[in-house]
Amino acid sequence: MDFVEPFPLSSGYDYLWVVVCRLTSMAHLIPVRTTDTAADLVMVYLREVVRLHGLPDSIVSDRDSKLTSKFWKELHRLLGAKLLMSTSFHPQTDGLSECTIRSVTQILRALVSPNQLDWYEKLPIAEFTINSAVSATTGFAPFELNYGYLPQSMSRIQTNSPYPGVKEFAEHAKANLEMAHDAIMDARVSQTHQANKHCQAEPELEVGDLVYLSTKNLAVLKGWARKLVPKYIGPYTILEAYPNTSNYVLDLPQELRECRIHPKFHASLLRRQIPNDDAVFPHRKAKAFYNFGVDDTTEWLVDEIVGHEWVGNRCQFHVRWTLGDHIWEPYENCKELAALDEYCKLMGVKSWWALPQRKKD
Repeated sequence: MDFVEPFPLSSGYDYLWVVVCRLTSMAHLIPVRTTDTAADLVMVYLREVVRLHGLPDSIVSDRDSKLTSKFWKELHRLLGAKLLMSTSFHPQTDGLSECTIRSVTQILRALVSPNQLDWYEKLPIAEFTINSAVSATTGFAPFELNYGYLPQSMSRIQTNSPYPGVKEFAEHAKANLEMAHDAIMDARVSQTHQANKHCQAEPELEVGDLVYLSTKNLAVLKGWARKLVPKYIGPYTILEAYPNTSNYVLDLPQELRECRIHPKFHASLLRRQIPNDDAVFPHRKAKAFYNFGVDDTTEWLVDEIVGHEWVGNRCQFHVRWTLGDHIWEPYENCKELAALDEYCKLMGVKSWWALPQRKKD
């Protein structure tokens, strides 16, 4: 599942939630609001997905704040569904929904009016078209795999009605379907061509191998030129290998660990070390440590509140920041945070002053 960027307000909705089945490729296009909380999305999820397909074993998504909230995580832990989050710099983990979103946006682009205010009305026909199209991966349409048959296509709509209003509506619906079908075909051809241009075999890496690490996702200090940064740094030893997920844990030096750089990287960011030929390049040594990390002027954002404690009549909260650090903050610094509302809802209270008395661990 994934979210599509905010749209113009249409019928009270301005956000699109795309949910795709990894087995059958059936897609559901669910209109929501950007202001919906995790608790609001749970009810939509039960009504639009669970009601039709039951509870999933696992859910793949990116790290949207709604899907990483404590409420959402705890609920799915109780329901027995495992949440699988993609990493910030490797969205291919959520590739199925990303490809579906590209198809959806291309279909809507062909259907919506120039003022973009009728996108909500086009969602049913777009969803029907996607689920009626034969998947190149499975060889079946999602409708066939879910229901055992392909529903009657709207292409068989009769438009020879003696009533002008009915005829116009039927012709409009048929034209929308034909444009959506053409958009899907164009999207698939283009996506296949672009994806194949960049496909290459993954390097065979094992624990103990020396690899170089790409610097393209490492933060450069303010005032430094990205073009002057070396393409790769290292080499570093592989400590742990997870070839099934193409992830590897590196033995980073202390300087990089102090910059809060996580040691697990995707294989696409690694290059196997080729030993230097001393006869051709004598006395060639790796450069000294290159300074990466987070700039001191970087603005930190609150990820979530994970705990609280009472000190007399004052309450303070255990805050986790987006950069991974944890710190205790007083209520005065947290009272305007949406994360505080989420935490109170998780604890089952209406306000922070009703939180149970708890001592700091």
